[in-house]
Amino acid sequence: MLLIGVPVYSLQSDSCLRPLPPLAPMTSPRHFTYFLALGLFWGVSPSLYRHLSQIGMPVSHTIMITGLGVGLIMAVIAVLQSDSWRISNAVQRYGAACAFLMNVPFAINLYVARHVPPTELAIIITTSPFFNYLLALWTGWEQATPRRLLAIATGFLSTLVLILSREGMLTGQFSWWLVASLAVPILYCGYNSYAAKAWPKGADTLKVGAAESIWSGLLMVPVVMFVAPLGAEGTPPLLSYWVLGAAIIMWIVERIAYFTLIRDKGAIYTVQATYVATPAAVVIAAMIFGGTQDVWLWISLALLMVALWLNNTGRSLTPKSTQPSS
Repeated sequence: MLLIGVPVYSLQSDSCLRPLPPLAPMTSPRHFTYFLALGLFWGVSPSLYRHLSQIGMPVSHTIMITGLGVGLIMAVIAVLQSDSWRISNAVQRYGAACAFLMNVPFAINLYVARHVPPTELAIIITTSPFFNYLLALWTGWEQATPRRLLAIATGFLSTLVLILSREGMLTGQFSWWLVASLAVPILYCGYNSYAAKAWPKGADTLKVGAAESIWSGLLMVPVVMFVAPLGAEGTPPLLSYWVLGAAIIMWIVERIAYFTLIRDKGAIYTVQATYVATPAAVVIAAMIFGGTQDVWLWISLALLMVALWLNNTGRSLTPKSTQPSS
């Protein structure tokens, strides 16, 4: 390894000088900008989901319209940059698989947002780094370290504090909706890990984002046609759909940031954008929707931030690059 132009060596027990393994490359300003943007957009999401539930927007409409909108716009941008409409079969297969793996937790997220306050949902969702790390341990992508295990335990404690401190818990009324919301970060863990590990070689982030988003929308077309048709009784008026247009613009930037980081940095790094998302989500939700901001909520948030710090610091025993940087 070269450090300021000088090779660095370690003295082994056999008295031979051997070069140390290279350190992971530092995050570039471009990746850090994507990281901040991703975290801020994730921070806005719980409040957006809550608003969609308040206006009665069907889950299937949200996924279909935003998926097709984001996908088509990203496809146009990709064409303008590459002068080619062609999306390879490998990218199509990858996009379809990602769309399915994303749609399930996305739909659950939109649905539980109707029953769980956005501040609490924000904390639950942003426990995803710990589930991603558990999967990395189980699959052998990472090895266990005391710091990472402490991070997992602290993250679990933050969720436990949040669930057990909610109103009615001490009287025996269990918040099943809050518990059910744990399925969201668990399922997103599978999506994030697949997105990082199965990245098609040489694929462009715009075309990958376009393929995934279009497939995401297409998968919901049968649901919209047979379960919740557009304009059916109980659906919001046409003017209410403007919020989906705003979401499309926001999610285009989010998809570009997400797939760039997934390709270049891997799943564990990418989900650390919750460093930004968690406090942003809690503050935004409190400003828009108010609600009870009790001390237990802030204790849970503090524990989560400690867990995120522990999970994102220190040196991994097996630093493996999931995708080559480009």
